[in-house]
Formats: sequence, structure tokens, C-alpha cells
Amino acid sequence: MDYFFTKGKFTEAELEQAIIELFRQQGYEYTCGEAIHRELDTVLLEEDLRAFLTRKYQDKHLSDVEMKKIVNMLSLIPSAPLYAANRQAFWLVVEGFDLVRDRLGELPVHIDFIDFEHPEHNIFRVVNQYSVQGKRRRRPDLLLFINGIPVSIW
Repeated sequence: MDYFFTKGKFTEAELEQAIIELFRQQGYEYTCGEAIHRELDTVLLEEDLRAFLTRKYQDKHLSDVEMKKIVNMLSLIPSAPLYAANRQAFWLVVEGFDLVRDRLGELPVHIDFIDFEHPEHNIFRVVNQYSVQGKRRRRPDLLLFINGIPVSIW
């Protein structure tokens, strides 16, 4: 779809849709945030994160408990103080961590949340109208997710 705008002659919704279309052309999947069923204080798209981890580590046969531990590494980062929370999330996403296995005798598995070596293996998603509740409710115009992890807000 081509969009042509005359200065001052378009709405915020039209601009939002045009930007979504640009991301779709780059391979991002689009989802309207209102269609995502979750608790409003949950920021991660857990379904995407689990799908990515299941594919990437299918040969490791992660248990349900191990999968929950991996997801919790991101979802349970305390939000305050903000700088420390952002730093912890950044390092987890960039460096990953070693998961100690539940079954005795199994070696730890290094977990990466993003496949930097093979970007095509990641799940890229653009979401609009995605409300998040903290001290107050916020709804940014657009969020970009990689494997269910928010990486950019507009």
C-alpha cells in the first residue's frame, strides 16, 4: 500500500498505519495490542518468547519449569530503580545467561534471548494500541518486539 501525504492533511491514525506498513514490508508481523490478552502490567509477549526459545533449544528438551525460569529472568526484573532495571534487562538480552538444568547430571545451557547470528530465526513484531499499567496506564503509538521482548517504543 502506498501512502501519499500532503503537509497537514493526514491523521495520526493514518501515520501510524503507514509506519506499521513499512515495518510489515521489512518482515515484521503486525498485531493490534487490543487483541493481545494479558495482564496490563505484563510487557513481554510471552507466547512469542516461548515460541522462539522452543525452536532455538528444541534439542535441549527444556522442561516446563526450565522454560518458566527463562521467562522469569526477564519478566521478574524489578522496575525500580529504573536505571538498574534497564541495565539488567539490556545485559540479559545482549549476553544471555547460563541456565542450570533441573535434571541432575545435565550441563548448564547458555540461553540467548535474541539470535544475533541468524536474525531470520527471530520473531519480529510491531504492535500498536498496547496498554501497559504501572503507576498509571500508558498506551504508546507503536512498540517493536523481538522474540516477545520490547526493544523500541514510539
